[in-house]
Amino acid sequence: MTSDKFLGIDWAAFGIVFAVAFAAAVVIVSFYALGLRLLAVGSDDDTGADGSIVSTARGTRPLGATVGAFACLAVCVAAVLYGLYLIIPQFH
Repeated sequence: MTSDKFLGIDWAAFGIVFAVAFAAAVVIVSFYALGLRLLAVGSDDDTGADGSIVSTARGTRPLGATVGAFACLAVCVAAVLYGLYLIIPQFH
């Protein structure tokens, strides 16, 4: 019995799968959080570093923030769709 095949499990491959899944989850959650934050730019409760209200007109958001938010959310949607593609065998 070798140490890397205890109980018939290839622990090195298991570790690689765990690390990749963990990294992918962190990346997807980070993109989602960044997308939500970019969508919140210019809202009423948007405060500066010192706690003061940032002086933006109510209801306006810079175009760059809007494009960035939708790009981040598109990355999340693409990751979810790719995961579904990998899971559902009829798509292969």
